[in-house]
Amino acid sequence: MSNELIVGVDVHRQQNVFSVLDGKGQELVASFACDNNRPGTQAAADRLAGIMAQGHYQQVRIGAEATGWYWFPFFLALSQNSVLNQWPVTLYPFNPRLTANYKKSFSDLDKTDAIDAFVVADRLRLDRDLPAPFAFDDDSLSLRMLTRYRYHVVHNLAREKAYCLSVLYLKASEYTRPEGKPFAHTFGATSRAVLQEFATMDEVAALPFHDLVEFIDVKGKRRFPDPTDNARRLQQVARDSYQLPRQLQESVQLVLGMSFQYIAHLERQLKRLDTAITQHMDAFHHSLQTIPGFGPVFCAGILAEIGDIARFDFDQAKVANYAGLKWRKTQSANFIADESPMTRKGNRFLRYYFCEAANIVRMCDADYRAFYDRKYKEVRKHQHKRALVLTARKLVRLVVRLLTTNQPYRPRSMPI
Repeated sequence: MSNELIVGVDVHRQQNVFSVLDGKGQELVASFACDNNRPGTQAAADRLAGIMAQGHYQQVRIGAEATGWYWFPFFLALSQNSVLNQWPVTLYPFNPRLTANYKKSFSDLDKTDAIDAFVVADRLRLDRDLPAPFAFDDDSLSLRMLTRYRYHVVHNLAREKAYCLSVLYLKASEYTRPEGKPFAHTFGATSRAVLQEFATMDEVAALPFHDLVEFIDVKGKRRFPDPTDNARRLQQVARDSYQLPRQLQESVQLVLGMSFQYIAHLERQLKRLDTAITQHMDAFHHSLQTIPGFGPVFCAGILAEIGDIARFDFDQAKVANYAGLKWRKTQSANFIADESPMTRKGNRFLRYYFCEAANIVRMCDADYRAFYDRKYKEVRKHQHKRALVLTARKLVRLVVRLLTTNQPYRPRSMPI
């Protein structure tokens, strides 16, 4: 459109570089840079407003790569700028992968900030497969901050537990063997007490059996049905495990203790986040909580990423594509590939919460359990992962329907 100004911005921590095009893709002015702060953004808005007035443009579209959080205050300031908002302003936060792939369509481009800004502007000019325009929603954004940080904490917790288990093997190589585990939960309170209060497994083996039974029973708050069995298994682990050299015992015990402390800290953080997320959910009115197994955390994780379902045109396929729950087909002439890998190119936070929710729903709802079991039996490799993501894809349809109608979930009547 000749009456439309198109602006691409290459966002950085210190400054933003601007490329200004008309509807035909011609650069109107040489690329320029402004500081990425309030005065710099005001200067950029004034300059863009001057170009708008001089060229009699009727609207402006501005695109930038959503790199970290560097783009967000900049976009928020532009959306509230009184000078620029004399005209209709639409802001587009691009996924960096989208513009990187578009840049490959050019034969040979250098890597400079000005060229990157031009690529963003030219991709925006195509007006096809654009992201949803930027819109500030304080409730959704504050909730998204919490749910995304929870995602970060959960993955850190899983990574630290994996590291802790690798160190634990040095202290007690048989401790996690499935058929001889002394405790069902390696990171349970009693298991942690054993591993932290006994410097070596030799001390466990040397302890009188009655005293070991009493230790386990006390640490387990008298809740073990048969603490003697746990004690017997623990002493067997102590006898069968490799003996650690004396020179390593102290350092391994120190690292293991610090790892357990870090795990406990992350678990406390997770509880605080879950409490904060539950409190924030009071501002949202929805019916997702009627799905069996759906708690406030899963509802929050999904709602925070989807936002207003209208921006997806109430289309479950668009939501699934946004979450990366889409399988790419490969076909040429009469050939159709048997395998169709999942794209995994969408919003990883939304995909995570859908998959985690699907894992709980399939345990609580007969319809989803039957679907999961059917998909599980269809293949021999990666059975759980495949069945789970397919169940998550099925869950997308239900979530979109409930967000669209705001009606409670009604399970299907299963045949007897």
